[in-house]
Amino acid sequence: MSKTTIPTAGLADAAVTTAKITDANITTAKIADDAVTAAKSTISSGITEADFFVMESQYNSETSGNKTFTNEFVRATGDSAGRIGTGISLDTSNGKYTFTNTGIYLILVTVGAQVQTADNEAHFNLMVNGSDVNYIYVGSSGGSSSVNKSETAMAPFVVDIDSAGSSGDYVQLRCGGDGVLFHAAGNNTYHQCSISFYRLGDT
Repeated sequence: MSKTTIPTAGLADAAVTTAKITDANITTAKIADDAVTAAKSTISSGITEADFFVMESQYNSETSGNKTFTNEFVRATGDSAGRIGTGISLDTSNGKYTFTNTGIYLILVTVGAQVQTADNEAHFNLMVNGSDVNYIYVGSSGGSSSVNKSETAMAPFVVDIDSAGSSGDYVQLRCGGDGVLFHAAGNNTYHQCSISFYRLGDT
């Protein structure tokens, strides 16, 4: 029995129903490579940016004062530290961290602090575009004249970076506290004070 090929134009629209378009009939081999675009794919590309900065040396807020950090942080290089993507840019003249790509970023801020005077504290505040981020306050408190108290803390924040580049959205860190306090830190040895960035997805 001979078979006749029916051209696509010879099929009425109503003849091609959802019931006839099944997974069994549409195989991978029948899908052109250029037909699967990013817009049609639900597969995430994963984390595309990751970067990590640490305080290079110890900072004493009592003697040096509270400030917005500028050149006190450096990109971590020891302990086989790596990064993903083009990385975050740090302008050491003003302490601004800027982003090559827009997107949703997870920022982790850690502080290792020591206080020595009763009821005093040492802390970091995260700032986005010059304003403090509510609740992102990490530090140590409750020391006394006879007892030093050291603590390490971490706080996460998820931020929407919708303007990239040197003139786009930026992040800064500032320290606060009074009395005898230390932001204990190390570069290649102890990463007690750090800030890290992870791009989770598109804005």
